[in-house]
Amino acid sequence: MRIAISSDNHFDVNKVDSDAAMVAQADYLRAHQYDYYLNAGDTFNDFRKTQAFYMGLQRLLGADVQVRYVAGNHDMIRGVDYTTLQTMRDPLYLHRTSEALPGTNWQLIGNNGWYDYSFAGPGLSAEEILHWKKAYWVDSVIDQPQSDPKRMDAELAILKHQLDQADGRPVLLLTHFVPDIQFLDPKMRESEMGGKAAALLGSQRLGNLLAQYPDVTAAFGHLHRRDLPQVMDGVQYLHSPVGYGTKRHHEWVSDDFMTEWVNSLQTVEI
Repeated sequence: MRIAISSDNHFDVNKVDSDAAMVAQADYLRAHQYDYYLNAGDTFNDFRKTQAFYMGLQRLLGADVQVRYVAGNHDMIRGVDYTTLQTMRDPLYLHRTSEALPGTNWQLIGNNGWYDYSFAGPGLSAEEILHWKKAYWVDSVIDQPQSDPKRMDAELAILKHQLDQADGRPVLLLTHFVPDIQFLDPKMRESEMGGKAAALLGSQRLGNLLAQYPDVTAAFGHLHRRDLPQVMDGVQYLHSPVGYGTKRHHEWVSDDFMTEWVNSLQTVEI
């Protein structure tokens, strides 16, 4: 089985013709004989557009390649409420679901993830972080009925149940938010503003949970930096987002979206 993984395509922010990109991605995935295409979130700033994109991509690919995706924080900004995000049953939307990868003993698990301030800079209170989030962070408009730590509690409980159900089989996890503080630049947490932003990037409790299981590969996005595959506490991590190619935030080597998508694409052979 051959699996392609991408994240943080940000079609709208990058001002990419998503219809043309859909055709180009489908052609590439089919030509390179992939069986699955997984996307770890931040496709559009509107969940409806994200869902429509992957439905369209799956139609183009037909039975040749199976498409699965989770939502990043940008996907959650508009076009979806909390309940729909957590309970929607779209066969391509992997959040809070799992499936056996055909012809293997691997289990594919999806969870959007969230954050709980465990990456916060030293001395910062939850109240200070929440106040800063509401004033400055794009996630402040995302619908949720509970605190950020409580939201992460719910995701961890569901994910633990899914990992237990895998019963020792190898797991490929698709999530969006950062699972280990080691992925952050230590200098980020040295300033008050950086420490507050770090608090909203992910959860160390996710990494700690994954480390309790024997054979986990976890693919995530969110940080706009491309890392080589690496093992932390026994977990194989994959993180290579497309990121931004705008004049204000130019994180690409080239000026072409498809070049960056191909160059950042990760392949898992099972």
